[in-house]
Amino acid sequence: MPSYKKHVLFSILMALPFFPDVFYLSLAVLGASMLDMDHDVNRKNLTIMALIGMVIALTLYILKLPFLIGLILIILAVIFYVSKHRGFMHSIMGICLISCFMAVFVMGSSLVLQDLSLPLKLSLILISLLLGFIILNRKLMPIFAVLVSIGIILTPTSLLNSVNIYQVFAAILLGCASHVILDMSTPAGIRLLSPISSRKYHKKAAFGLFSLWIGSVFIYFFLLNGSWLSLF
Repeated sequence: MPSYKKHVLFSILMALPFFPDVFYLSLAVLGASMLDMDHDVNRKNLTIMALIGMVIALTLYILKLPFLIGLILIILAVIFYVSKHRGFMHSIMGICLISCFMAVFVMGSSLVLQDLSLPLKLSLILISLLLGFIILNRKLMPIFAVLVSIGIILTPTSLLNSVNIYQVFAAILLGCASHVILDMSTPAGIRLLSPISSRKYHKKAAFGLFSLWIGSVFIYFFLLNGSWLSLF
């Protein structure tokens, strides 16, 4: 089984060509790390997630702000709690579901914090650190907190005028996909099409998905981004 360090590094590798700024890279890292919350050793983290979700929901309800943001964390905690390790949450449908929930949470939190007159950069740092505290390995959290905080502060303001929900979703999904690709490369494999099919996919499928990523990078840089012009 790949270690959390390998998952983090591989998620950065896959997200970096599309999202060079630190905030979106942090979302990819969080997406990659979140999938293993369906493991028994992470029950404590799920409890923390649910409790934080309750506090956020209650606080926002009292302030007459959208309390759905807190409910999302509670729902995710319940889904992970009832899921088997390397089961539905490691499937295509599972990672899409996770990415949708997380994207809504990030966008909703960003809008609420800005409504409370917090600067955008501070809002993004708080969101990243909160999710990192819930999701990440405790050994990784201090490094994550320092690098993300400094990175977001140093990011040019022109690149952080707003947060795009589609980019948030894509960054998280890339992180989740990187986790799935590494797990498929192990002998145990994963049920990529769960719950539709119980068939396990292994290294060939991992290579196929990674090749798809390489093709996407090529299309993004040389066709959509116009980078090919610099070659002439």
